[in-house]
Amino acid sequence: MVTPPRPFERGLRGRPTLVANVETLAHVALIARHGAPWFRELGTSDHAGSALVTIGGAVDRPGVYEVALGTPVADVVSSAGDRGAVRAVLIGGYYGSWLSAGRTSITLDNEALRPHGAALGAGIVFALSADACPVAEMARVVRWMAEQNAGQCGPCVHGLDAIAGGLASLAAGTGDRAVIARLERWCGQVAGRGACHHPDGVIRFLRSALGVFAGEFEDHRRYGPCDACDRRPVLAVPGARRRLAA
Repeated sequence: MVTPPRPFERGLRGRPTLVANVETLAHVALIARHGAPWFRELGTSDHAGSALVTIGGAVDRPGVYEVALGTPVADVVSSAGDRGAVRAVLIGGYYGSWLSAGRTSITLDNEALRPHGAALGAGIVFALSADACPVAEMARVVRWMAEQNAGQCGPCVHGLDAIAGGLASLAAGTGDRAVIARLERWCGQVAGRGACHHPDGVIRFLRSALGVFAGEFEDHRRYGPCDACDRRPVLAVPGARRRLAA
């Protein structure tokens, strides 16, 4: 199968791609107008300026916010009306990583996030409430992500499908004693072997969940679905609203 050109190789109508990030272009314009010292008044010494982040989940006012880089994650969530009782925070979207509620004092910049396996990425900050089931949420989202493969390689087509199936069995309470160990092994076998970085993003997302929600995954393996499994999903996937309305 022919691999399509990557954005860094050529862009729209075959033209060269210099910068693919609109936010970067906006920052360049502001730096040109106000100067670098002005831009560095916000942020950290290693990561200056601000970032647009989409805050969602267990907050009163979800939306897009401009925040100074280096702001503690807990403060970022609170700026949107923190409802309290947050189980964990997802940083970077579905290619990102989970941080437990006890680690939200970490600042929102890649230098601080990197030791914890996280990065700002797509600029998503999602607070998962304590009454949501992370196992059911992960099973549903990873299944959707597995279905987004381009059909180019085995790690995506077969690996992600198998992983999604293992998560579904955990959420349903039908997984065997070795299902969590098998998921961890599959993560190691899929990572770095895809034709693109889609499987790597999914694996990063899942590995962080297996760590942060280890207790919840083990409880599902031993005892089956929890009371929160039947609650309305909180992590969105495209098309879910249309299917619910059908």
